[in-house]
Amino acid sequence: MTEERRQKLLQSSQGPGAEPFSQYNHMKVTAVDDGTATVELELQPDSLNCWGTPHGGVLFTMADVAAGMALLTLRQEVTFTVSSSIEYLSAAPGTGKLTAVGTVEKMGGHMGFSRTDIRDESGKLVAALRTVMYLTGRPLEL
Repeated sequence: MTEERRQKLLQSSQGPGAEPFSQYNHMKVTAVDDGTATVELELQPDSLNCWGTPHGGVLFTMADVAAGMALLTLRQEVTFTVSSSIEYLSAAPGTGKLTAVGTVEKMGGHMGFSRTDIRDESGKLVAALRTVMYLTGRPLEL
């Protein structure tokens, strides 16, 4: 991946013109490399469920973002999620930072397969997501 592409992918999640849904949910893409992407979330009160732990939807969303960004490091095409399956493995604390690392496992003609692990600050595995995404063939302008 070129440094220019790396910077464009990172900027797409931060600052002016960034993807609004990730910003609204306090998520930032902090690292990208060929076939991988890292998304961080500094937990906020609106990230939590009624028990004071991160809402499952927040975990799913950050994993989906990491999976999609990992795919975009390899091919800059409009993509969408075909299917995802998440396993919530342990409760995360209601404060601090969560980190999702998405890794592309296989690329086909129009399908990309990935795994995303979410860990808390201690390194404990909180959730794991398997994702299948469809690559449309339409160029994605960054």
